Amino acid sequence: VATAALTSSTLPAAPVTSASFTATALASASLSAATLSSATVTASAFAPTALAAAAQSTSSLPASAVPAATVPTATVPTAALSAASVASAAPPTAAPQPPLAEGEVAAAAVASESSPASPYELRCGEGAGSSQCYLPLDAASFSVRGREYFADGKKAPSARGASELLAVELFRAKSPVEAVGSRRSAPSHTLQQRTASPLASVFVVSLVIPAGSGGVLQLVLYFGVLAAAASGPAHQLLRAFTAPDTSDAWRNGRFKIIPGVEAGPWIVRKAVGNKSTPAILGKQLKQTFSSSPGVFEVAVDCNSSPAAGRIVSMVKSQARHLAVDLAFLIEPQSASELAERVLGCVRISHVSLANGLIPAYCGTEGEDE
Repeated sequence: VATAALTSSTLPAAPVTSASFTATALASASLSAATLSSATVTASAFAPTALAAAAQSTSSLPASAVPAATVPTATVPTAALSAASVASAAPPTAAPQPPLAEGEVAAAAVASESSPASPYELRCGEGAGSSQCYLPLDAASFSVRGREYFADGKKAPSARGASELLAVELFRAKSPVEAVGSRRSAPSHTLQQRTASPLASVFVVSLVIPAGSGGVLQLVLYFGVLAAAASGPAHQLLRAFTAPDTSDAWRNGRFKIIPGVEAGPWIVRKAVGNKSTPAILGKQLKQTFSSSPGVFEVAVDCNSSPAAGRIVSMVKSQARHLAVDLAFLIEPQSASELAERVLGCVRISHVSLANGLIPAYCGTEGEDE
């Protein structure tokens, strides 16, 4: 790249100092990027590499490093630069990274999903500060009832979540889409293809939020329940919760949310809480339950309580400024059901609810509308 930069313009035969070399190389690199023919290399591919190489030369070349005899006095046309000489300027190989620990591989695979698989899916973000996306969370960031909770009242960080968050949908609809996770085009049918961890089933949480003018926003979370988590008290609670003969009254008394605002205005953080105020959803909000082979769904009407409606309205108005964390659990209510464990969790990161950014749901014939 340094050779390409130097030969792209006529240089004097006098010795070249480090400072003058850098300035010339930078100018030449910019010129080369703009004038190279598309058959050789595109400007966007060449310019960053050439500029980086030229900048690096400031510290690596002393004043005597380039003798006068080595600097050509004739002009070499830029178009004569061969593709091979540009291609040889490959960036240095990154240092090898340590392997992920067992249990982190699947989470990393989920985090690398940067593009949605359907028009309704939010993309998976790549780190704190990402916007218009969701992020998987570590279940240990939520405190839950410990093994001796009914004796000592102590909470502890949750063990690894019983599921992986593998897809999130967000769309507008004229009315709530029922059994949204069981429709033919739902992500629930492709979750196993998105993770290397064997899944036992799919657990769907559908949050129905009023959108004004009689319509709704629907936030749908798809959790793949891990086959490896199919043991212990938390799994037994999940099996009881999803059993076909379990009453809705029992489910309404158990399904719990732990909300928190990681980033956002103080007034919203105060209203929502900071992962310190869990709530049994069925005590205040209307919930419906549905199932299909391998899929169980909880739909929560977030406007069915005046108090909840006020908080939801506040969150909606500030949504693009917020990073909201949510954990879902099935609450243990006896000592034999402890310790409590997060079923699934998510961060919704700086999502603008503007009409142009949230797709409108359009069900196909034979599905939901």
